[in-house]
Amino acid sequence: MLRVAVSIIGYALRPINICYVIILSCGNRVSQKFKKFIALPGILNTLIALTALFSGVCFSYSDKNEFVRGPLGYSAFAASGFYLILLVILTNKLYKTEHTYEALIAIFIAVTNTIAAILEAFFHYDGLINTTGAVSIAFYYMYLTAQQFKRDPLTHALNRRCFYLDADHLMESKCLTAVISIDLNDLKRLNDENGHAAGDTALCTIVACIQNILPRGCHLYRTGGDEFMILCSRVSKDDVPALIDHMRREISKTLYCCAIGFATPDADEDFEHICSIADAAMYANKKQLKGEDTIR
Repeated sequence: MLRVAVSIIGYALRPINICYVIILSCGNRVSQKFKKFIALPGILNTLIALTALFSGVCFSYSDKNEFVRGPLGYSAFAASGFYLILLVILTNKLYKTEHTYEALIAIFIAVTNTIAAILEAFFHYDGLINTTGAVSIAFYYMYLTAQQFKRDPLTHALNRRCFYLDADHLMESKCLTAVISIDLNDLKRLNDENGHAAGDTALCTIVACIQNILPRGCHLYRTGGDEFMILCSRVSKDDVPALIDHMRREISKTLYCCAIGFATPDADEDFEHICSIADAAMYANKKQLKGEDTIR
């Protein structure tokens, strides 16, 4: 009976390990309802594995203590296969949204778990999926923990420290094409009149709005209370005004308003000088907006 119980746990954990990696990857990007939905194959597989306590429909042990796979004995592999396909789809989405390193890690996890599933299913390397899954979870969790130091805890935009590190890299490689300065108008008034929760909602709304339309090679950073910067590396200088117009149109659909300015670097121009030009353009836009109702 002890061996049966241990085998049930092993069967249950095989797909659950991969499912947990997917849930970690999704983070706040998906709803709780979706997370519960993707957990269903793992739960179903666990219920099938539990039938080993009273029948051989999943697996059993013979009088000689030999493992005998039942008609539903491959349920763990089927559920694991479903999660691996889901992980590949997620990887593609991560890559498209500039989460390149996260996408590479997801690919590595998908490949290693697929190999483990094949070796265990056809070459009888027992316990390999569980071991690979446990290592995948630990590795991915360490990666996500490291990523937290790069992001603003409220809005999940990249933080000020990351802004200067990325700027140094782009300046050294001469890949920087534009710096965009953004300021959320009347955040102090919003906090004073409606409370800090309303201000937090405004910040998160603006970040989500901008992140949804940023093309590849553009990254958003929260550099101050109501201040944001965007570094562009794969967008041509001529396309920046159109990008800003797109931003303004999307922001106008919210309850808030932002002042926006930008600067494009010239040869051998200092980064701080580029930022000061972008800030000056943003403040000029702020003056134009003065007197308008910037919070609806």
